[in-house]
Amino acid sequence: MRRARSAATVIAAGAVVALTGCILPPPLPTAAPSQSEAPRPIPIRTADADPSGTAPPEVLAVEPDAPITRTDETALDTGELYAGSPGETADGYFPDAAFDMLLEPTLGTPVVSPGIALATTDAGDELYAGAPHTSDESLLLSTTGRIEMESEAGSFTCSGTVINSASALIVITAAHCIWDDDTRDSFDTIRFSPGYERGDAPFGTWEAESTWVPQQYLEANTRWLDGADDNGWMGFDFGFIRFAPEDGRTLEDAVGGQGVSFTAETNGVVIAGYPGNGDFDSEVLRYCAADAVDYGAGGDANYGASCEMGDGASGSGWVSNVDEATGAGTITAVYSNGGATGAYGPPLGITAWNGLQTLDD
Repeated sequence: MRRARSAATVIAAGAVVALTGCILPPPLPTAAPSQSEAPRPIPIRTADADPSGTAPPEVLAVEPDAPITRTDETALDTGELYAGSPGETADGYFPDAAFDMLLEPTLGTPVVSPGIALATTDAGDELYAGAPHTSDESLLLSTTGRIEMESEAGSFTCSGTVINSASALIVITAAHCIWDDDTRDSFDTIRFSPGYERGDAPFGTWEAESTWVPQQYLEANTRWLDGADDNGWMGFDFGFIRFAPEDGRTLEDAVGGQGVSFTAETNGVVIAGYPGNGDFDSEVLRYCAADAVDYGAGGDANYGASCEMGDGASGSGWVSNVDEATGAGTITAVYSNGGATGAYGPPLGITAWNGLQTLDD
């Protein structure tokens, strides 16, 4: 049984239509059974079922770029390692190995304290409705944006966040918002509109010039697409996009940059993005906030939180240690997959850090 990610929202004929997975027609999804006590409402790609009933190919474990951290050996104190669970999951998958590296946000200081987030909500409410999308108001508002991708299969949307980086041109998102499952190649065009709201792009629309996704994701995702019951891609569904400057200005010049933690530690999180599932339309920045996260639900190397956001929210930053006054925090994971009541995202570690360096010069 293969589980679909909540990924892009499809743009068609001027309307936004939410589909399950990256790019799939009906039938509508049903909930996949959980392999643990925690609910895991990931839709099933029923069209991909194998009518022969033959066993899937052998699943190969996806390994990080460094040995998995089994105990909290990081010197930086940014939260609880793997939410207090072992790194290796029940199904034998490994997350990206914790790395003692922290990128501070460009404005404000993260509040490192258990449970710090906005008031807890899983409803996907509009974030600070009516507030101007400026860094003076909140880094959550200015650095989060809508990503639009195009390929021969159509036009789609995801979410992403500008991060503090050496080039000041980097956005973090999900790997499947960069890599197109239909063409098995990167999307033809990728554009980013930070602070997007109802057709307005207050900081302009930026064109991608280069991208990076983990090799572990590409290998595991290929096995998954080829019919193997391999959800190893879930632990490495993150990536980076470098955007071209506009009129000599960088993204961080325009909106600031959110912090990033590669320590695999987390306290409460704020998940902010542009969902298009259900009653949502990918036109408004929405959010969920959780006092704590789970890890390893369903045997996958993902953090989990209660959240109603789905398609289009993929790539949203999981911002831990948020200072409510400034919106400053550290992104510890990105939204990878989920459903009507749950969101799941892989923790960032050494692989993510190494990947960032390939773009960030």
